[in-house]
Amino acid sequence: MRRPAHPPARKGQNVVYLLIGYMLMFVYRPFEIWPVLGTIHLERVYAILTIIYWVFLYPKKTWVNNRLNYAFFFFWVVFLLSWLSSQFPDLGQRVAEDYFKYVVFFLLIMASVRDEKDLKTLTIGYLVVVTLYMTHSFREFLCGRHVYRMGIPRMIGIDQSFNNPNTFAATILYSLPLSLAFWPEAKKLKHKACLAYYTGLSAVCVVLTGSRSGFAVLLVFVVFALPRLFWDKRLLMLAIVAFPLVWFVIPENLQNRFATMIDPTKGPKNAQGSAEGRIQGFLDGVSNWQRSPVLGVGPGAHGPAAGHGAQPHNLYGQVLGEMGTAGGVALLTVLACFTANAMELRWLTRLDQSGLSTFPANLSRSIVIAGVLLLVKGWADHNLYRYTWLWFGAFQAIAVNCMRERLAWTQWTQVALENDVT
Repeated sequence: MRRPAHPPARKGQNVVYLLIGYMLMFVYRPFEIWPVLGTIHLERVYAILTIIYWVFLYPKKTWVNNRLNYAFFFFWVVFLLSWLSSQFPDLGQRVAEDYFKYVVFFLLIMASVRDEKDLKTLTIGYLVVVTLYMTHSFREFLCGRHVYRMGIPRMIGIDQSFNNPNTFAATILYSLPLSLAFWPEAKKLKHKACLAYYTGLSAVCVVLTGSRSGFAVLLVFVVFALPRLFWDKRLLMLAIVAFPLVWFVIPENLQNRFATMIDPTKGPKNAQGSAEGRIQGFLDGVSNWQRSPVLGVGPGAHGPAAGHGAQPHNLYGQVLGEMGTAGGVALLTVLACFTANAMELRWLTRLDQSGLSTFPANLSRSIVIAGVLLLVKGWADHNLYRYTWLWFGAFQAIAVNCMRERLAWTQWTQVALENDVT
């Protein structure tokens, strides 16, 4: 019986820190906060240097085999075919340039990170980056930086590219489930304090954006998060008691804003028009799909093809209209592979008798929750090409690989011991 590689044998901390650095460049975007950094194209230079380091100086290259690789490849092929066949190729070029940057980063993660230690470091790094992004944005909000829309001041991100209130709320919400993977392992007070700060600040920032879809998705997250807290009854009871009280702390103007989800008379007329725009985005997507049912009208072409130039603001209208039936099948394939990974990890965890950390399984369950949030918020958000799908897909694929290697090592050890005894 061939001896499998011991999971902790692979180390790649240097490249992991470089990957975290790129996450900082992409999420926090310091070159948009301090324009002098933009003049040297900091993000592009950093990405190129990271790739050069990986190609020529990183000796422990690897590759993580997972079903998501095939699903994503299928999606990429459909994306390219849809773009190449589009009547609006120029509009799709910007979308394609941004999207395939995410693809390159996905490939770097899959070719660099394999063991549990590196995966945990990378995930913590991502949460730290988002925390820094939120903290700086919150500080600026307290100093008066906001936008005034729908009759209320709304918090925005510190950057320029993704600072829209709804987009800012989405960035926070999609990262929030990852923190659930660390609560069971937080034994020290300082670790619990950090997680509490991150969770509390996330909720505060989402509320202050005034994003109704963001607030609704935050409630969905709470529904999924509460059962995950059963391991700590004190924390669970605190959450159950505290959450209803939060509503009374929210300023009245924001209460009225969120109440328009149920009672449109609580807010201005344009708030109702904004909600109806999400439905119209889906209907326009269906119209675009009828015009080109196989491959759609092309990435980024929703508005011009529909005759108005607006964004779809609806994931389902976006995928049908811009990528057609093939795009819908590709997205369903990706979702099916996320689900299959989660089921496999659950099965592997039950077989695991090593007594080691359950972090890979906890992370996978957290990513499934993030996927649900993506789909729920997708009714009011065109998030089809968002980096979150690829980054979290890489995290889950590596988690599955960690458990596969751990189980293979455990089984090999047991067989070796039995052979020694006999």
